[in-house]
Amino acid sequence: MRINVYSQELTDEVATLTKESNTGLTYSAVQLMLHSSPLLHHPPADDDRSAVTFWLPKSAQRRAALAETFEKMADLVRAAPPETGLD
Repeated sequence: MRINVYSQELTDEVATLTKESNTGLTYSAVQLMLHSSPLLHHPPADDDRSAVTFWLPKSAQRRAALAETFEKMADLVRAAPPETGLD
């Protein structure tokens, strides 16, 4: 699967999320919120904004590996050549 998120959709808003499943287990995630139309959010308490959600693994080792992957991505973003595209 490939997911494309364009730079114009990116925000600096991140959030944590927890959900309890119908089995009683609680799952945690981190979300990167995306720009979306305010017309989609009525009533205001209904937060159905677009987001990229990363559900976290249970073990500390796999969480550390995921964090390292995100850190590598940040390094690649900083080192990437400048573009002539849109912001």
